[in-house]
Amino acid sequence: MSISLEMKLGNQGKTFTLAEGVQVTIVKEWYNKLLDRIELDLHMDHITTGTPSRAQVRDFVAKLYGVDPKLVVVKKILGEYGRGASRAHVHVYRSFERLKLIEPKYLLKRLGIEA
Repeated sequence: MSISLEMKLGNQGKTFTLAEGVQVTIVKEWYNKLLDRIELDLHMDHITTGTPSRAQVRDFVAKLYGVDPKLVVVKKILGEYGRGASRAHVHVYRSFERLKLIEPKYLLKRLGIEA
């Protein structure tokens, strides 16, 4: 049996290195009991590089929370105009079935999960 998602919380306010020149701060982290997922708001500083890709963010979050990358959905990445910074909203699910049930079809198609 896998560890509860709630037990993986505890990174709010911490800063990590995603890649060279990219710092990620977890601004907000909470467990959504109704939807059985962790929801994250991230702030990324990337002054010397471009905005990190969805795949980079997904792999980083999966490694940080110890889950399979296919259970992580990067909902959006918004660049802040005139700054080398972006904000991202991410969902981390316990099971793939739950992810397919909750996330919209267009997003599943974008992620290559459903045609």
